[in-house]
Amino acid sequence: MIADRYYVQRLTEQVFVIRERLSMDGETGSNDRIVRSFDIRQDAYMYADSVNDKQRELDEHFGHWAQSPILERQI
Repeated sequence: MIADRYYVQRLTEQVFVIRERLSMDGETGSNDRIVRSFDIRQDAYMYADSVNDKQRELDEHFGHWAQSPILERQI
């Protein structure tokens, strides 16, 4: 089974980040992109579950990891 594309990483006691897994082999890496941060653990996991569900829908329609459910923001 292929690992979810987005996962939660705890940075501190009160900071949780959502990271985008860049490796298709399922391994996490230090170069995985940080997508969003949260200060409530449950919110972080709910968000990761939501974007992973959307990613699975996109994968079925367009092919594995062909499109991201997260809109890129210009800074």
